Amino acid sequence: MDELLAAAAEAGLHVKFDNLGRRAGELRRSGLVLINHRKSALAQKVALAHEMGHWHHGHDWSAAHDVERDERQADVHAARLLIRPVDYALAERLVGPHPGALARELDVTARLVELWRAHVWRNATLGAVRVRRHLRSVS
Repeated sequence: MDELLAAAAEAGLHVKFDNLGRRAGELRRSGLVLINHRKSALAQKVALAHEMGHWHHGHDWSAAHDVERDERQADVHAARLLIRPVDYALAERLVGPHPGALARELDVTARLVELWRAHVWRNATLGAVRVRRHLRSVS
């Protein structure tokens, strides 16, 4: 979480922890990110990465927008922040391809694993092949 908080600060965000009721996180136009301190460490980490995705994409909730697209973009950004290709490859080698098992190994949610596969792994095929070849050569 410390690395993620540092990345948020580097992006110009200020993170505070508060009781947000049922919500896990919230991004304000000022760059303030509120994270629900009553949620699990995993939920807090995923919420912060998600809100960083909204900030990265410049989503403006005060104007008309495509909510589904914005949420998907924020989730894909969160997956990119939280899952490195080499970590994914190692985790898949250890626990297999099941999203739930990978999520536990990577300390993310199964949804982020699935989004990462669909939007990142697919686009990083050459890098993934190199990582897999390297893993085979060292095993």
